[in-house]
Amino acid sequence: MRKVLEIGCGQGFYSNVLARSKKRNVVGIDISFEDIQISKKRYPNVKFLQMSAEKLKFKKNTFDEVYAIEVLEHVDDLQKVLDEIARVLKVGGKLIVSVPYYKSELWLKKIRPTYFKEIHHVRVFKEAELERYMKKRGFFLYMKSRKGFLQHIELYILFKRNVKSKTQLSIGSWRDNYFTKLVHITALYFDRAVLQTPLFYIPFWIVTLPIGEMVNFVGNKSFPKSSYYEFIKK
Repeated sequence: MRKVLEIGCGQGFYSNVLARSKKRNVVGIDISFEDIQISKKRYPNVKFLQMSAEKLKFKKNTFDEVYAIEVLEHVDDLQKVLDEIARVLKVGGKLIVSVPYYKSELWLKKIRPTYFKEIHHVRVFKEAELERYMKKRGFFLYMKSRKGFLQHIELYILFKRNVKSKTQLSIGSWRDNYFTKLVHITALYFDRAVLQTPLFYIPFWIVTLPIGEMVNFVGNKSFPKSSYYEFIKK
């Protein structure tokens, strides 16, 4: 069974998706105590721990896979986090990372100038920057792609709002009211993530998902939401 670590698991959704494979033993960590408590209640089949990515409380060469999905742009000490990931990942293990695409970040910041401060984005990754950091730590790039063009529509709607929220400060969350929930559900029907949610049983996605795939395919060429990487530790 492969040992898997998700860094910055939030409220546990993706850790639970990973844990659905019987070949994976998943641990999700997050610095937020509140999110870890929510994760434990929602997904009792997964192990969740409150922990900082800058000091992973695991032995060397513990994990076969490490996931850091939209996390590295938030951490204060990036080099320390990458060193910790390299330490706990086994030789031959895989690191799966996504970070916001720099053009997307600049566009969102124009829409909401306080964006970085509100959501604690402390850096923008330039082209090939992450590859250089991982190469220094003995990783090679296995795969790279661009993803998430359509997410910009939902983010635009959220960023134009002026609300107070404990979760994302004044940006708010899609959970805040019925309108934003409807927007989020609609957006999900155009995304592969819908297949991992209860919305799967209301099969509008049979029509909407191919449309979303086509629009993302075109849009991701020039204006993706995120850059996606898979690295292998040598």
